Amino acid sequence: MALNLEKTVKDWIDADPNGDGLTAYLEVPADRPQRFVTIERVGGRELEYSSRPTIAVQVWAETRWQAAQLATGQVLPRLLDLDLLDSIAAVTVESVIDFPDPGPPPQPRYQITIQLDAATQ
Repeated sequence: MALNLEKTVKDWIDADPNGDGLTAYLEVPADRPQRFVTIERVGGRELEYSSRPTIAVQVWAETRWQAAQLATGQVLPRLLDLDLLDSIAAVTVESVIDFPDPGPPPQPRYQITIQLDAATQ
């Protein structure tokens, strides 16, 4: 059975003991919380025994400052620990950017792009 790495990242963020109730979603929820995270595969490669997806992790909050603090202070350190999972060999952070959602309504958002190196079997 193939490993769904988007769900793996979502579950990892949701299980953060320091997460303070922060929830990750695989798509933007219809009833948006004030702060939340979305996970989306945006590229990568599939090989016979490994997967190297590029994943966009978007951190949404009430202000740009809150989105930046949440992204760099809480979510990014958690993502860097993904290699503690048996199926993940490495995590590479490709970028951390201010990426506001133009709306409507507009909402502050930061995006962290990571590449995973994972075993598929």
